[in-house]
Amino acid sequence: MLRAILTTMLLAVPCALANTAGSALQALQAAAALPGAKTGAIVELAGTRGEPFPKEWTILLADPTARGGVREVVVSNGAISGERTPLRGHAAVAAMPAIDPAKVTMDADSLFHAVQAEAVAARVGFHWIDYRLAANPGTFIPEWTATLYDHLGIPVGRTTFSAQGGGVLKPLALSAKSQPKRKKVGGLVGRISDSAGTAAKKVKNSTLRTVGDVQEFLVGERTLGPAAEE
Repeated sequence: MLRAILTTMLLAVPCALANTAGSALQALQAAAALPGAKTGAIVELAGTRGEPFPKEWTILLADPTARGGVREVVVSNGAISGERTPLRGHAAVAAMPAIDPAKVTMDADSLFHAVQAEAVAARVGFHWIDYRLAANPGTFIPEWTATLYDHLGIPVGRTTFSAQGGGVLKPLALSAKSQPKRKKVGGLVGRISDSAGTAAKKVKNSTLRTVGDVQEFLVGERTLGPAAEE
């Protein structure tokens, strides 16, 4: 029974990706096929409030033929759901280096697993992630930046990975405000723990205590079973 619950907890991550914005790589491919991508360049992909994944990806294209010099494309599960040409708020887009989609090999699910591992190692809990993909101005290599937030929307940490290979470029740097509230173990608090709760409803109390111990280790918060006896 314990093995089944652990499997459910691990499967919660790819299932969440399938039900939200989907693959970031597919989103880039969809944007690259637009006519505006032939006159301009993709410079940023972003997704906000990922729990663990966002509901949509927003892609910016620097396009001199567009009003204001920028196109904003919204993509979900590889399909474009919106496009506009904003006139304000994107003055820096023209100076941003282009992202070569062919160089992006790390998708959002792989990034989340890497960020989760860093959070567990740093013993910091978080409730959602903001994702940002952009090319480094110096090396032109695409980089993922993940910003972690608590349930109040306060940043608790930030880390950067190479989107071309997945290596850590900047280890998780914790916010000073998050330091006093750090849990003894860390990781995502939210959908993974909720999935574990659903799977555990039918097990006995003795098993719940064991599962609760595992849940606390994986996600930094106990929502199942009584705490282990002192």
